[in-house]
Amino acid sequence: MRSEEFLQEVCQPSVEELVADPTSFRRAWVAVTSLFHFADYVALERDTRLESVHREFADEFTDFSLVRDVANASKHAELARGPRKGLSAAHIDIGYGAAFSDGSYYSDGTSHSDASDVVRVVFHDEQIDLVNLCERCLHYLKAKC
Repeated sequence: MRSEEFLQEVCQPSVEELVADPTSFRRAWVAVTSLFHFADYVALERDTRLESVHREFADEFTDFSLVRDVANASKHAELARGPRKGLSAAHIDIGYGAAFSDGSYYSDGTSHSDASDVVRVVFHDEQIDLVNLCERCLHYLKAKC
């Protein structure tokens, strides 16, 4: 399967399903994991090291590191290294979505009182709206094809 096909057949429907069901842990896990593994297909097509594709994606879409860390924490139960060491599936919950379209919350960590509930990650001083993160990542990856 080529990377563009993986994006259209796996990533895009996974994100669309999460948007339609924003409090589904399963849909969030599938969406974030498929978006992260898109890099595997790109590396294979380019015949290059996966790490170089990860670096490229993170340089161009800085929140790709969030996608990576959430995908790995979901897969391995807890991150053992890196800047989010200790991030685990226990940090994933349901709560208000991001206050702003860039995925951010107010400085005190709150959102609008009428914000929809979403699957999110709350870890140290970070709140990550996974629906927003996946939508923004998909938009970035589509531009890569």
